[in-house]
Amino acid sequence: MNLNQTIRVLEALASGCSPTTGAVAADESILNERDVIRALQVAIEQLKNEPDKKPPEINIDAAEIQSAIALFAAQKKRASPEHLVDFFSATLSFKNESISQHELYGKYKGQYTKGSLLDFLNKWLQDHHEGAKNRKSGHKEGAVKPWEGIDFFQQAPFNRYSQKAIDQLKQKVSELPLGKSENLAAYIRKARLHYPRSHESWKAAEDELLWGALQQTNELKLLSECFQRGTHAIEERGKRLLYEQQHKQ
Repeated sequence: MNLNQTIRVLEALASGCSPTTGAVAADESILNERDVIRALQVAIEQLKNEPDKKPPEINIDAAEIQSAIALFAAQKKRASPEHLVDFFSATLSFKNESISQHELYGKYKGQYTKGSLLDFLNKWLQDHHEGAKNRKSGHKEGAVKPWEGIDFFQQAPFNRYSQKAIDQLKQKVSELPLGKSENLAAYIRKARLHYPRSHESWKAAEDELLWGALQQTNELKLLSECFQRGTHAIEERGKRLLYEQQHKQ
């Protein structure tokens, strides 16, 4: 097997498909685990760009990322993973001089590949609830999530839903519009092969449906199927809703 064939096989696996038949792997397959997908993407990128070198570990201080987010916010621009990559690697010339002339602009140009930097920043933003979302909800960037101690999903499993009610919930979720549907990053397109609402911002209507669902079940797999999102996303949002409900004044 040559290098190109190896890359094609890894790309198929990273997409959750059989490299031979093209069949999509089952939801519970290890191919759908985030770390497995990331590892495959890193391997593919390394084989394509620097097959003889180990990609450097990304080391960007949290204060620098927060500074960049604050800079974008001050200019009324969204600090998306893609924009932050362009900022730190100077792969885009921003018309706004406050951004393009900032001391951090282009600091990591040539040091990291665009793909690995995108993965790193996407994960960082997810872990920190994407800064802007935190500010809107009153949580400071980098702060410990106060809902982490909620053990609702670790309690004894329960499910009061009938099959008819489950089907109705799935239908209601499927009718919710998607805010992100065009010009999606590659990692989002891949995630949506299995979770059609992956990386979609939570809106009030969906929160309302999830809150109602939490009164009926704590089974993450079932909720994941109904809300078309990964179990981690469901758990995080569910714990946050439960926490906020407990601390309503």
